[in-house]
Amino acid sequence: MLKPEEGGARMLLTPADRGPGAQPDAGHAAPADAWLAAPVSELSASTTPRAGRLAHAGALAGRAADGDPGSGLAEASIRHGGCFVRPLPLDGTCAGAARRVFREALAGTDLPGDLIHDGVTMASELAANTMNAHGNIEYGGQGHRPVSGMPEIWLYLRGCGSGREMVCKIFDSEPGWDAGEPLPVGAAVPAGPDSIRGRGLQMVAGLSAGHWGHHLSRGRLGAWKVQGKAVWFALRIPATSDLARSERLAPRGARAVAELAAALADRGLGAGLVPVTESGGDLAVLSVSRQLTVWCRGEVVWWQEPDGGYDRLTVADLVEAAERIVCAHEDLLAARTGPQPVASDAASDGEGAE
Repeated sequence: MLKPEEGGARMLLTPADRGPGAQPDAGHAAPADAWLAAPVSELSASTTPRAGRLAHAGALAGRAADGDPGSGLAEASIRHGGCFVRPLPLDGTCAGAARRVFREALAGTDLPGDLIHDGVTMASELAANTMNAHGNIEYGGQGHRPVSGMPEIWLYLRGCGSGREMVCKIFDSEPGWDAGEPLPVGAAVPAGPDSIRGRGLQMVAGLSAGHWGHHLSRGRLGAWKVQGKAVWFALRIPATSDLARSERLAPRGARAVAELAAALADRGLGAGLVPVTESGGDLAVLSVSRQLTVWCRGEVVWWQEPDGGYDRLTVADLVEAAERIVCAHEDLLAARTGPQPVASDAASDGEGAE
């Protein structure tokens, strides 16, 4: 029996057992065991203080999974499925900092030196572009230090077996671009000295063999999680590397939804999260917004994209899943209202002042 974790939510039926690409057959009722009821919440930019969001996520996790949840994504290393996150400086040293962070994140791995060199080069090029994206950085505390919206570098693993990749993303708080909208991924990148379409992306496109892109996102650091964009590249992990065989955190069903709820709450989406869980724990649903619902059965998690298609990942890719869900949320929000600022809550949780 599935029960909503919060009362009063309108229920939405979705084809849980028919697979992510299935659509309901118009005019025919679905069998009772082929549908899963999910709560629906409003799409909104969170105004809940960060401390409140994390407390809410913890409450969701406590209700969504039986027993001690143990260590989760927030504590996991890259090798075991976590995300390595660091801020980048706001001056001309940002490219050098990105190079150091990339090497730091992969220290102790057995990746080939030429692969690391390519990654360092691409991270440096993407970080250099953040010099043109300082418009939405907020300052506070002693010394007028940045408390939110600063550029960030993220690294994590995705995929499995021979398809496992190391993903590097550079986030900044400008949802737009310094030379208009970027070209589609895979298109030729015209060169320019200072443009997001310039020589840096041309190099990234070449070194990554076309495995790069860009999307709307939200920050991971700071007093509150601002909206912005992430530009990324991915490097294929050699099958002989320890990273290709490392075991990653892979919680099932309700535990996976609890981890996703915590991750999304810490990205500023906690106010709208409504989970539904199965008593056995293998089937669970998370409503992120009225237009965005996530389902998890066993080792598979999926949701509907804004374009109507379904995105599907295994639970070992929860970091990637959370990032794609954030992107889908931001795309929906931008389509409805345009990019919206996230309300400042630094005064509420005490971060940013020293």
